[in-house]
Amino acid sequence: MMRSFICGGALLLLAIKGPLYGEGEVTYDGSPPPHGVAFHATVEPVVDGVLSNGEWKDAQPFYFPLSPGAQGEATEARFLWTEKGIYVAFVVKESTPVFGHSPKGEALYQEDCVELFLDVMGDHRQFWEIQVDPAGQTYFRNHVLTAPPRLTAEQRITEEFRVSELWRYDVDPPEGSKIVCNLDRQAGLWTVEMFLPSSFVNRRRGGADLEPGIVRMNLARNDWSLAKEEPNREPRYQYWASVLPGHAHLSPLAMGYLELKKP
Repeated sequence: MMRSFICGGALLLLAIKGPLYGEGEVTYDGSPPPHGVAFHATVEPVVDGVLSNGEWKDAQPFYFPLSPGAQGEATEARFLWTEKGIYVAFVVKESTPVFGHSPKGEALYQEDCVELFLDVMGDHRQFWEIQVDPAGQTYFRNHVLTAPPRLTAEQRITEEFRVSELWRYDVDPPEGSKIVCNLDRQAGLWTVEMFLPSSFVNRRRGGADLEPGIVRMNLARNDWSLAKEEPNREPRYQYWASVLPGHAHLSPLAMGYLELKKP
């Protein structure tokens, strides 16, 4: 499997080359955080939920889960970037999509969705969480840590830290963003295309244009057997960087490293 991808911002802070960045760090299953690369777009994709020929030719696909024993069919993701923002695509194999039971504006993780976690500064003090379901409904959340995180043995923020030092709040989809899904029930496939502008991605740097650099990121797929109100339902989680199942939002130090790169 290829393990390449990227998104990010202008990050001189973490611009360490080669295998040194992340050296000695481990994720939930004891593996090192994944590293990946995404390239500057020569052709900017049209965000319409269809991965048309040529649009993503410069993006190296990678697949998750990467962890042994993970359930379900692998999910594919792709990334491209320009100075003005990040393009993201997901390709999800799903014959029994479960969605549509969460009120508008509420989190979607209790049913089928894909998630992007993005720590642009890489200092574990603020990161974005973006959820998208098969119908294209979205949920954006900002996570702010008021102190250096304290972790359990599973690389999860401790409960005491979560209560006292982690602030989380919903945010509206950023101006200039676009997210479109295409669900093909007959083929058992749904695709997601999104554009996230630099004004959002790079907000902690004043919304500056993106530049080559390193960011922290994780990707998740929540795959449920039944709707959220049904009894005896079971989740099947998939992650790019291994985290305690169901706790990607509380595992900022387990995120992978991704490089925005130009030829």
